[in-house]
Amino acid sequence: MTKLVQGAAGACAALLVPFNLRTARLNRLVAPAVHGPGAGPRPDFALRVARGVISRLARLRVPPYRNTCLFRSVAECLVLRWHGHPAVLRIGVRPDDGPSGIAAHAWVESAGAPVEAAAAPFEVLRGAPTHTARR
Repeated sequence: MTKLVQGAAGACAALLVPFNLRTARLNRLVAPAVHGPGAGPRPDFALRVARGVISRLARLRVPPYRNTCLFRSVAECLVLRWHGHPAVLRIGVRPDDGPSGIAAHAWVESAGAPVEAAAAPFEVLRGAPTHTARR
């Protein structure tokens, strides 16, 4: 896959993050991934582009983009899934000495391992199934 295609995938993933933070779409990202047609090599260039676009949009103060682990992880999860990797978004917490007493972190796991190492272990949050009200 060319760098142009990977770069476009990374940029698109970054731009789509706010739409994927809505409940139904976010639930799909935290659920186990349905295996695609087969994963090729990890799209490292696309992942770097996605992180870079998120960083630049946040620096330009383009709402609603923020350079947080949640935004970066959603973009990474999208890129990996688009390339056939069984990526899953994880959101976890741990005790912290800060004012709130807890720290939260988001990361992506693919094939059972974190894509990037976390600074310290976090307890993965397990959500209850959500129900959508019908009108």
